[in-house]
Amino acid sequence: MSALRPFALAVLELVMPSICPLCRTTSGPELCADCLASLPRLQHPCPWCGAAGCVHGECRLCHARGLRGIAAVQVHYHYYGALEVLVGNAKAAGRPAAVHACARLAAADLRVHGTVVIPIAETPGRRPGPHLASAMAKAIARTYAIPFRRTLSQTRRPRSQHSLNHAERQRNVAGVFISTPVPANVILVDDLLTSGATAEAAAQALRAAGAKRIELVCLARTPRKDELAGLSARPLSDVENTSGNSP
Repeated sequence: MSALRPFALAVLELVMPSICPLCRTTSGPELCADCLASLPRLQHPCPWCGAAGCVHGECRLCHARGLRGIAAVQVHYHYYGALEVLVGNAKAAGRPAAVHACARLAAADLRVHGTVVIPIAETPGRRPGPHLASAMAKAIARTYAIPFRRTLSQTRRPRSQHSLNHAERQRNVAGVFISTPVPANVILVDDLLTSGATAEAAAQALRAAGAKRIELVCLARTPRKDELAGLSARPLSDVENTSGNSP
């Protein structure tokens, strides 16, 4: 993508009439009612790992063990269908309205107890464009009147996680984060949750920096293979995807 494209899109969104950042047809600066209804919400997310289908405290994925070093997880959506398109428009296409929409979705209906909001660290040398986790963390900080801080950084650039299994993901990000001192209760924010390896590595750095309790907030969780058949999201062709590919 040309380095000028995100800037050009931002200028266009400032001068164009406000429209839904997902379907790009309905007037208004926020997600329209139809697009909002099309987002694939997680049903009964596990409070310890974020997986769908946790009923009466029984999680078939983590069995209430959760993610290492993380006390609670809050995530609202499957990374699938219309939500995948929206995230792609925010990250790969760099559309400010889509970034804003993702941030507002992440900040809605949370139960937060931390005293500081910290985004996952940006990867060194990543492609130009908005850092969605930072935008989400700032929205959460504003909504709940909690200070926003950047304390995490990366010591190296890890391999892409996409093709790795869980054990490989853990090894790939082991020791990759460091943090400046933090208070005891921390809200860690990332855009997507897959295996949880990145969040666990970040939590390890935060605990070394003083955190005692860490809550993880993510916008969406990558669905497992056994969940894909049951998802009833709107087909991708129903909404405009200008990213070219998903993040």
